[in-house]
Amino acid sequence: MTPSPGPEAHKPTDSAPQVDSNSLLPAGPTLTLASHRGPRHAVVTVDGPIDYHTAPQLLGHLTTTEMRNVPLLILDLTRVDFCDSSALGAFVDIHRRRSGAGRRFALTGVQPEVRRILELTRLTSVLPLHETVKDVLSED
Repeated sequence: MTPSPGPEAHKPTDSAPQVDSNSLLPAGPTLTLASHRGPRHAVVTVDGPIDYHTAPQLLGHLTTTEMRNVPLLILDLTRVDFCDSSALGAFVDIHRRRSGAGRRFALTGVQPEVRRILELTRLTSVLPLHETVKDVLSED
């Protein structure tokens, strides 16, 4: 018979994700989100990686009453150099919700690493991509 491991075998290591006591998600990096409104649009500038840890923060911000009711929501990804499947799911979810409500959604400033993922998943044919915020607003 092998001896059972002592209590030290169950101690968390320094590399284990920290869990916020108010959330079921591990604590991790956060996004910096800056919003500004125009007469018929809102631009949300994102700074940081969009992944499993940060996608809920992004979705929470984009689904507030103020953001839901704006006719055109522009997500500026100029400062986002990484996204995972959680980010893609968030983009599709917001696009679906807004389209269903007769409102527009656009992504701008998509960096090469993020664009590659959007191309590989063929989301470039679903999500409206533009180089700049000005390009989106010129269509209005």
